[in-house]
Amino acid sequence: ICAVSCMLVSFQSTLVQNAINEEGYYHLKINEIDESDIKALNVNRDIKNIKTMYDLGYAIYNEESEDYPYIHILSSDHIKDLSFKITEGRRPTNSNELIVSRTVLMETDLKIGDTITLSIGKRVTNDGSELNKYNPYIKDEEKLIDTKEKTYKIVGSFEKRDYNYTPYGITTKETSDNIDAFIALKHPKKYKEDIPNILEQKDFNETQERDLNTTKYNYEINSELLRWEAFAFSDSTITMLIIVVSVVIVIIIVSSVYCIKNSFEISVTEKTKMYGMLSSIGATKKQIKKCVIYEGLILGLIGIPIGILSGVFADFVLIKIVNKIFDGMLFASLDEIIFDISLFSILISIILGFITIYLSCVKTAKKASKVSPIKNITNAANIKLNSKKLTTPKIIYKIFGIGGVLAYKNLKRSKKKYRTTVISITISILVFISMNSFLNETFILSSSYYDNYEYNIEFHNVYNLTDADINKIRKIDNIKELHTLYETTNHDYIKIYDKEMLNIDDDMLTLTQDCFYDEATDERICNEEYYRSLQIISLDDKSYKKYIDKLGLKYNDIKTKGILIDGYKYYVNDKEQNIRSYKYKSGDTIKGKYNDKDISIIIGNIATIRPYGIENSYSSTGFLLVNKDYFKEFSFSPGSLMIDSTDVDETIKYVESLDNNISSSNYEEAKRQDNAMKLVISIFLYGFITVITLIGVTSIFNTITSNMELRSKEFAVLKSIGMTKKEFKHMVNLETLFYSFKSLAFGIILGILGSYLIHLGFKEKTEMPYSLPILSVLIAIISVFLLVYIIMKFSISKINKQNTIETIRKDNI
Repeated sequence: ICAVSCMLVSFQSTLVQNAINEEGYYHLKINEIDESDIKALNVNRDIKNIKTMYDLGYAIYNEESEDYPYIHILSSDHIKDLSFKITEGRRPTNSNELIVSRTVLMETDLKIGDTITLSIGKRVTNDGSELNKYNPYIKDEEKLIDTKEKTYKIVGSFEKRDYNYTPYGITTKETSDNIDAFIALKHPKKYKEDIPNILEQKDFNETQERDLNTTKYNYEINSELLRWEAFAFSDSTITMLIIVVSVVIVIIIVSSVYCIKNSFEISVTEKTKMYGMLSSIGATKKQIKKCVIYEGLILGLIGIPIGILSGVFADFVLIKIVNKIFDGMLFASLDEIIFDISLFSILISIILGFITIYLSCVKTAKKASKVSPIKNITNAANIKLNSKKLTTPKIIYKIFGIGGVLAYKNLKRSKKKYRTTVISITISILVFISMNSFLNETFILSSSYYDNYEYNIEFHNVYNLTDADINKIRKIDNIKELHTLYETTNHDYIKIYDKEMLNIDDDMLTLTQDCFYDEATDERICNEEYYRSLQIISLDDKSYKKYIDKLGLKYNDIKTKGILIDGYKYYVNDKEQNIRSYKYKSGDTIKGKYNDKDISIIIGNIATIRPYGIENSYSSTGFLLVNKDYFKEFSFSPGSLMIDSTDVDETIKYVESLDNNISSSNYEEAKRQDNAMKLVISIFLYGFITVITLIGVTSIFNTITSNMELRSKEFAVLKSIGMTKKEFKHMVNLETLFYSFKSLAFGIILGILGSYLIHLGFKEKTEMPYSLPILSVLIAIISVFLLVYIIMKFSISKINKQNTIETIRKDNI
């Protein structure tokens, strides 16, 4: 219990720190406010602290750039706290020093140590409307006003998400009337009450809608930090976690508590004679009870600290090993898993341990004190003979013979010990099957987003590349495969008006209207004719042929037809659903308008496999893949490049150097991190399964070996009246079979029930069909028979070494 809970706390601390390293420690960001707002926020009792970023304005730093010639100058005294990662140089220490985003150094000849003089002012349109960072640059339609000249020394460069691809400069010790406030909450777990209170909104649902009409602030919520620090998941995710974790915790507690109870009861049972002797010389029931409880207390004082230290030490070692193996590969902004201890979990472990031991002691002590001294001394209380109860079914004799009858009677006459053994094995089976199901469901839920990619890099915004540029890239030595996804040049769509062919659901899907702006009346006018926009895409010739081979189609049959990639994902109560957008079938004709001209395209296939570049892109409008060489009415330009490279970094560096607009997604790095995380989860979960299984195995071993030891006199008597070693072995093996069959019957049923309950928990988040844990059941069956056989063989070997006459003469049990 301690090990598992501390591991969960360590994972939470790690994910929280990773989120802090990504964005900084804040829960809410309020944009573009002034000093009066900051003063009002500072007196809010829900706010722990506020870190400020002052917007000083814009300056032209790269006149040659037609896309974006500005550098955006900011000032903050909290550069480190807001997790701006210094990649070269150092942070600024005064208002004359500047650090710049990597884009600035990439696009100019500037370097660390240079000085730069900037005329900093406000961006406005030609008619005087002020612009901000959210407004794209439009050449000849905007200008800078109220400029002030300032000279800075560049002392470093930085990286941070959302700041990497836009030119930024950050200084310190300067202020302005335009402030971004990064707010840390005093009580993050109360975020649903505190954030609406800060934003002056009614409730958190209104906050999530981000309707600027309901608040005077423009804001952003740091959902990644809240997700891990305050468990700010969607309601369905919370429900899923509660159900799954509850089932797992119940299984842990039941198995752990039963192991403690069983071990203690075995220990006390072996001392039954001693308690009888104490009673015979005058010990009262209260004294015997006190004796048993005192023994339990001593066991607890020794066992519980060792258990806690073992759990914490096991976590520490495991985390160190995992960090050594993966060496910074697990998280984007964190080098290793953080080791953390849950004091609450330790306290729960202590309380639960002592309560379990106390209840076990009291129960056993009451039994010992109630039985007469003579019965305790002779152990008659543990062996109750009843002719009716010992009646053996005839089928036992027919199948197993006299050995089976003896084995069956032995189990019946020591029913309590038999039941204890069966329960021990049953719980072990339940834990094994349930936990394996938990592991499988976890992997299905976290299945890699990148598993169906045949490439490791995707380049976006490649519309400025020519076919000659792409062919040049294709010829690079480290390029194994290159796919080009083409889009219509002006992102024109086919407008489909035929409602009979559309899947329309007002709750899930809204059809767009054809609207235009009437300058004469200064009004936006929408006609009443609705349509669905179907996106047109294409592939380079080699990729197109490879794709249609995957679909099992012939090139000549499909080259003049379209392939409809239909189906999109949506969420109902945060549960993922899938639906088709159209009712078309293969062979149907799509009729619509393209650039106000009528167009008809025959559908050659409704694709179930998605083409390169949109493997995980889903749109309610759908995609129509055509062969660009045969559909001349469409004008195409490259949209993205998908490359499988043997040298990812070098390829990214080369392709991005061709055009500043190009950005890349490194799927090799992402997939490597994803697989590394899966391996870590496997290590911890299989480690957990192993520990819980060992608890069960220990319980089984204690129960069976103790039972066999307690019956050594009985076995000696059987041997003395003529039972051979072979017959004895046969009888014990049959007892093993009876143990195993009964345990498996109950264990498998309960294990399947446990796995189904875990599945119901995961089902709250995704629609996954339940599948019987057949492999886990088979492993459990083989393991039980093997385990019980080995334990029995070990016990028999000890009994066979005993002297029959000496064993019978022993007056103890």
